[in-house]
Amino acid sequence: MATDLIPSVQHAAVLTEAYGMPHSFRTDFPISQPSANQVLIKLEASGVCSGDVNPRDGFPPAPKVPQRPLVTGHEGVGIVVAAGDKVTAFKVGDRVGMGWRSEVCRSCAECTRGDDNLCQKLKMSGYETNGTYQEYITISFTSLISIPSTTAPAASIAPLLCAGATALAGLRATGISTPGEWVCVTGAAGGVGGLACRYALHMGLKVVAVDSAQKAHICEAVGVHAFVDYETADTVVSRIKELTGGKGVRGVVVCSANPASYSQAVEYAAVGGRIVSIGPSMVHLHTGPMMVKGLALIAQCNGSTEDMQDAVRLGIEHGILPQVELIHISEIDEALDKLKAGKALARQVIKWS
Repeated sequence: MATDLIPSVQHAAVLTEAYGMPHSFRTDFPISQPSANQVLIKLEASGVCSGDVNPRDGFPPAPKVPQRPLVTGHEGVGIVVAAGDKVTAFKVGDRVGMGWRSEVCRSCAECTRGDDNLCQKLKMSGYETNGTYQEYITISFTSLISIPSTTAPAASIAPLLCAGATALAGLRATGISTPGEWVCVTGAAGGVGGLACRYALHMGLKVVAVDSAQKAHICEAVGVHAFVDYETADTVVSRIKELTGGKGVRGVVVCSANPASYSQAVEYAAVGGRIVSIGPSMVHLHTGPMMVKGLALIAQCNGSTEDMQDAVRLGIEHGILPQVELIHISEIDEALDKLKAGKALARQVIKWS
């Protein structure tokens, strides 16, 4: 797109008031021009993630003092329409994707070893910098990945840049890769949990899904080997142990924010097992039972660039794409409220073009 065809203002959802207040829907929000290391992207689709509730309502990792004005959102797919003179990896016309990170340094120890999700100079999109709830986004090229040519719609790919990468990273963190082994996913009907189940099935693992009975059909539709209703708390542990011949599972991916998910996981995890935390929660655990079984509790922060690339590849090559509900940018607060209440049954996505 020629620079003279790029408008000066755009549609955007902007936070301007205290925590807990809704977005303002703007039709005249300025479009920022890219600096030397940035690109300007015309977004095709922006995914709505539960993490976007935090900068609106003040939950961690949002700062104590709200940053305002702020455009939230972090999952996006679009086309580069302008680039700074120090951008080396992308050019105008390239299709790119972005996730939770708006900038990484690519030079710290974490970035060098491939853990750029833990970059010490990382900036968070939609928290520290303006995010993807706008038609155009100016962002560092260091945070982007290329999106291969595909017939898959942008709205289906956008959620893979955060939800998909996080689910895949969480599953990999369990260390389980042998086909036929059991893995448990809690919050299995959610946007991240559902993708974790599908990735595990693709790897040949046996999946036990834990969620509410009302969402059992969602889990069963993707082909999980067993479903357990978390609301029957007294049977969760016994049922999982029954399924595994009394041994328990060596890997648990906790996508639920329910604190009980963690205490239950300690009980049904196998000796030497790994419990991977994706669903942030305030939990109280006695380390004694964990020590006796040699369990590891791992907090997984999003996914790396490699995880993002692999999630997109699995989506394009193997059809592991989320179910999507298209929304208008003016509906963003209703969408976030649905996520906050656990009532979203599909990945909500803003389709721009």
